[in-house]
Amino acid sequence: MSIVKKANVNKQNVLMAHGSYDTLIDTPDQEYLGINLTEIAAMVANPQATEKADAAFIIPSSYRAHDARKHSAQREHGLYHYLALDIDEGSPSLTDVKQAVFSVTGDATALIYSSAGASDSNRKWRVLVPLAEPISGADYSDTQTTLFDIMRTEHGIKCDPALSRVGQPIYLPNVPPAKRDEFGQPLFYHQDRHRGQGYLQVAESRIWDDMQFRRQQAEIAERQAAHERATRQAARIARREASGDDLDPVAEFNARHTVEDMLLRCGYTRDGQSASYASRYQSSGSFATKCFGDYWVSLSGSDVGAGIGAVSGEAGGYAWGDAFDLFCHYEHNGSMRDAVREYARELRPANDYTAQREEIVREAMATKPDPLDGFDIIPDAVPQQGGIITPNAPQSPIFWARDAKPVLTASYLVKGWLGRGQMSVVYGPSNVGKSFFCLDMAFCIASNIEWQGSKVRGGPVLYLATEGGNAFHNRVVALRDEYSQPDVPLAVRPSPIDLLRPETDLARLIELCQSIEAEVGAPLSMIVVDTLSRAMAGGDENGPTDMTSFIANLDALRDATGAHIMIVHHSGKDTAKGARGHSSLRAATDTEIELDVDGSIRTATSTKQRDLEPKDPIVFQLKVHELGRDEDGDAVTTCTITEASEDDIADANQKRPSGSNQKTVVAAFKQLRGDGVGGENPTGAGWPESGKFWCIDEDRLKEFARGKMTAVNPSGAVISAMKALMASGYMVQNEGKIWIAAKEGRVV
Repeated sequence: MSIVKKANVNKQNVLMAHGSYDTLIDTPDQEYLGINLTEIAAMVANPQATEKADAAFIIPSSYRAHDARKHSAQREHGLYHYLALDIDEGSPSLTDVKQAVFSVTGDATALIYSSAGASDSNRKWRVLVPLAEPISGADYSDTQTTLFDIMRTEHGIKCDPALSRVGQPIYLPNVPPAKRDEFGQPLFYHQDRHRGQGYLQVAESRIWDDMQFRRQQAEIAERQAAHERATRQAARIARREASGDDLDPVAEFNARHTVEDMLLRCGYTRDGQSASYASRYQSSGSFATKCFGDYWVSLSGSDVGAGIGAVSGEAGGYAWGDAFDLFCHYEHNGSMRDAVREYARELRPANDYTAQREEIVREAMATKPDPLDGFDIIPDAVPQQGGIITPNAPQSPIFWARDAKPVLTASYLVKGWLGRGQMSVVYGPSNVGKSFFCLDMAFCIASNIEWQGSKVRGGPVLYLATEGGNAFHNRVVALRDEYSQPDVPLAVRPSPIDLLRPETDLARLIELCQSIEAEVGAPLSMIVVDTLSRAMAGGDENGPTDMTSFIANLDALRDATGAHIMIVHHSGKDTAKGARGHSSLRAATDTEIELDVDGSIRTATSTKQRDLEPKDPIVFQLKVHELGRDEDGDAVTTCTITEASEDDIADANQKRPSGSNQKTVVAAFKQLRGDGVGGENPTGAGWPESGKFWCIDEDRLKEFARGKMTAVNPSGAVISAMKALMASGYMVQNEGKIWIAAKEGRVV
């Protein structure tokens, strides 16, 4: 492997920006800031101390024009000066990461640093490998993906595939203030600035050789698949002409369903707006399936093993197929017979198989070597005297116990929480944060990013905000900031809607969904109805007629879009009985999520899962975001949800002061503290961690609180109140000093 050191590499600036709002897309006369290797190395030694929303990140390309954060612009104009790794899984040690990287790069220069979300028990890393010569945006994705695959297959280290995208931000070293101690030092941060033998000459490395070999294999597979597809199409046309039937269900399906739509419908993950996808079977993180308009080709061994479409090449080197092959595999368990029959009945509802036609098909099958032949053509029903032969009901497919095989694929939207194309209800009392919770989930699904620790197979989302519509502008702004996702396919409709009467809004809503799909270029993954009571437009939630009509309209919406339908609802007066309203709602629901609140702590619990293995409850709080100031100079705020820490939960469970006397003692303590009376706690037996809490002499507190009491016996009232506060655990006494054990009593 060739390693070269060139003087100009240190000085080459790559794009740097600060936070998701740092964009110049509308200012064509400007360009982004730049940062060079020397400056990045200095940041590795001394990381930023800022919130993620404002943290600096790079795109490792020297193209820094106003449109440089767009994937398409970088793919066309970009020159990349670093390879990059983002290791978020497996918690490998720094030593393991170094050994793996250097074995692949030949001891080239590398910068390694822990990411902002890392901890001693969950180590996460970013790696930058400077290049002696830059590579183009057209080569960057394939080079990155090849590097990721080598790291995974040879060293068991999984890298985030998102970094193969040409416009993907790579955050520079940062330890936010919340993850630093009282002296401003990181609670966890490790780095290694490895000089090695010099900068990597990637075009002479094994990474480049492997990448070029994969490209050659892909080109061969694409040519062969195109030829085999044309051959199969010609044979299908010939059989149709010979049969005299003008109906070809496979051809009709392919004419009405694009490969792109079917890939997304079947849970494939798209690489940005490119033509590359990853199936649910893949574990490598690469986007091994490529869409060629009328057909697709996959170089994934997992897809080949799963038997998607046709398998070709030496030793089953690749899989290929059309839209109908996806329909057959994912929605009919690979049974061509079942897939063709079902779609043929949709096309020709009056036509069904007769015993006579079944025999004709069986005879035809017996003369054909390809077991899939003979099912491309669905003959018309045979006219008989007195009408059409009464069809025999098709037998349900069975399998014997000895033939049972595990089904290891999952059709989830949010793993453990929501299934694709299903219906869910999120319910709870007023002011529990239902809209914040559901909008957070919708935003992550639209962003196709992990939600609260659960994997997501997402896509575009439509949020029907039937109440508090204007507030959703602020909520979405806060979410963009929280997740550093400036451009997300989340559409919000902030106005009332009637889903009780189908003649009112249903048709226009379906048209809206279709227009969103057309604009985004992908089918909707989820539609949120917030709330049920407003969307029922005055209907009777407790009556079977109105509730079943409402559910039927949601089913029609779901059938038209294929989207998961989430309903935001209220719990009844008796919260133990779940969501309010007629029982038909729960019967029709695949997933129920109950929200509960206790003080500042909120809990989301899955109370019903029809198909998924439920996750443990999520405990969260509302995080306040200040968005700016109004015309009166007052702060404009909104909230997002954030995971509650163990300290937050313990503090929320802490019994609060009750009664005027206890509150007077607490107020006295806080006033003394504000005046600087007392000091930080010492260390030793009976004390918490040194300097964690503010302590005041017990006698001083009693004397000061006594003067504030209005009771007949002030001294007795103070003593009783302090005993009660210490019995509840709110206050603690040791060696004649008092401190507040709740979170509000901490020094920092």
